[in-house]
Amino acid sequence: MRRILPLCALLLSLLVTADAVAQARQPLLMEGKQTLFQRVLTRPGAALLDKPGGQQVSALPPLSIFYVYGRQGEHIEVGSNSAGRIAGWVKAEQAIDWKQSLVLTFANPAGRDRALFFAGEDAMLDMVEADDLAQQLAVIRRDIEAKGESSSEKIVAVEPKEFVDIRQQFYLLPILQARETALASGFRVKSVEVASVTAKPEQAQPQMSQRANEGLKDFSAALVFVIDASTSMGPYIDEARAAVAQIYDRIQAAGLADKMRFGLVGYRDDPAAVKGVDYLSRIFVDPAKVRDGEAFLKLAAGLEASKVSTRTVEEDGFAGLVDAVDEVDWSPYGGRYIVMITDASSRGANHRFSSTGLGPEQVREKALEKFIATYVVHLKTPEGAKDHAAAEAQYRALSTYPNVGELYYPVEAGTVTSFRQNVDVLADAIVNQVEQAEKGKFAATNDVKAGDPAADIKAKTAALGYAMQLVYLGRESGTQAPDLLRAWTIDRDLKDPSKTALQVRLLMTKNQLSDLQAALRQIVDVGIATEISRDKFFDQLKSAAAVLSRDPTQIGRTGQTNLGELGLMGEYLEDLPYRSRVLALSEEMWNRWSIGEQVAFLDDLGAKIRLYQSFHDDVANWVALDEGASPGDAVYPVPLSALP
Repeated sequence: MRRILPLCALLLSLLVTADAVAQARQPLLMEGKQTLFQRVLTRPGAALLDKPGGQQVSALPPLSIFYVYGRQGEHIEVGSNSAGRIAGWVKAEQAIDWKQSLVLTFANPAGRDRALFFAGEDAMLDMVEADDLAQQLAVIRRDIEAKGESSSEKIVAVEPKEFVDIRQQFYLLPILQARETALASGFRVKSVEVASVTAKPEQAQPQMSQRANEGLKDFSAALVFVIDASTSMGPYIDEARAAVAQIYDRIQAAGLADKMRFGLVGYRDDPAAVKGVDYLSRIFVDPAKVRDGEAFLKLAAGLEASKVSTRTVEEDGFAGLVDAVDEVDWSPYGGRYIVMITDASSRGANHRFSSTGLGPEQVREKALEKFIATYVVHLKTPEGAKDHAAAEAQYRALSTYPNVGELYYPVEAGTVTSFRQNVDVLADAIVNQVEQAEKGKFAATNDVKAGDPAADIKAKTAALGYAMQLVYLGRESGTQAPDLLRAWTIDRDLKDPSKTALQVRLLMTKNQLSDLQAALRQIVDVGIATEISRDKFFDQLKSAAAVLSRDPTQIGRTGQTNLGELGLMGEYLEDLPYRSRVLALSEEMWNRWSIGEQVAFLDDLGAKIRLYQSFHDDVANWVALDEGASPGDAVYPVPLSALP
């Protein structure tokens, strides 16, 4: 017995050692890369084999994702994750190389036609450049409306009528090839070849024709006011409360009290820095907790204009907006609206008193990720004349909604009467959407054209309402991406290339996102450290790159002209179909910039670092693509527009 026990222990140790060796295997690297592993997507009919040319272990779903661990003749050894979990072998002819972790997602449907997927790139570009494009599209659209599909042999799939929300119904449209193409019209578009896989491909596609949809009857909306509560805002706070009270009377009379909710957020300044302001940002009314006007007014009574002045002309408005986006539960509502009311600009990413460290573009990105439309009612009072231009620039950027335009409404001279008219028109337009949805009708849409403010508000809000109803229906019905194998498309609306139809995203792992934050933070820190001697910026970056680089031996070699060549940034940013301002930055360009331009560049990077932190904290939308993947291998679909 004494001999058996040591023998068992020896065998056990050998097994553990063998297992550790197996687990230590890494996938093959992509050609010319030092950190990116080879991956493949399986074709329909692919099978997992126990060895090259061996027995079938199991059939594989189309577009299963595998890492490549080896290549032997006409076979590929594959694993389900990057940690050495070997699955088996597949025939090379049954796999498609996936060279970049790029995916395509459907953009917000506001104000655009549904995307078309073509059998070939040439056929697609021929149609896009055709003189009779409008006539061809009209025929195709009639087919789609009547039959749910196109009879054209060129078109293999159509975007679903109801919006596919990747946050609720994760789908994968891997990009196999991507390139920028200049159209004869002058527009630059991304031409992409994609494959398609959804979580449940066996489910039937929903009916795509326009109809009075019964599902709309459960559509509801929330409107949250975010109001500047500084000393000058008293009359406007009172009018906003009165407007909501009037709207509650209307929706209760129509029996729609459960379909329209209101919230209220106030913002002032940091109470630790300014005695007497009480709060930085506070949610006075949570839309989920009030059902009638009486309850709203009771809670809203707590919002009053401060009796103490804040530290600067610029207020911390982005703090209030971030609370409205992050702290309010928007999930029950199909219509999602924020109305910011202020007479001053907000503290930007570089402002010394900013609590968020975010600029208008980053706050907008956070809101759009949840399909929230942000309106800004800017009170241009005589007292704030010197601040008007800066505030307008900020709020036009903040309020821009894809394919709809700017939801920015200035009130000249800041008159209370004009302010109330704007708020009444906006709220009335949103309530009208809910009333139409109760009848099973989509919001009526018109072309968004410049005109008087009331007409502009109505037109844009109608376009937003229609888009939000499509998002809602897609979310509720579990609408999936079109079922196709490989196809070509462009990221713009074919009829109007100025409008975005599809969004290219990079699936970034938590490890990659953390690395990107660290690299950008290093650049910002070096920029701050060399503030006095700006010409030393690149020399200091080379030293930093030697610490963080994937290949420190290459740092300092001749021929390095930009940040991309320093090796400081991750390889996953290389070869992407976008123009990286960071990767392209050269020493010559940096030295040519004014101090103001250099500071703006560093401020933008700082804002992106904080945006990436919000992605990191968005726990619900990290997805594990690989069986048994470590937490660091979970991925987040980061828009290319959010990359540095």
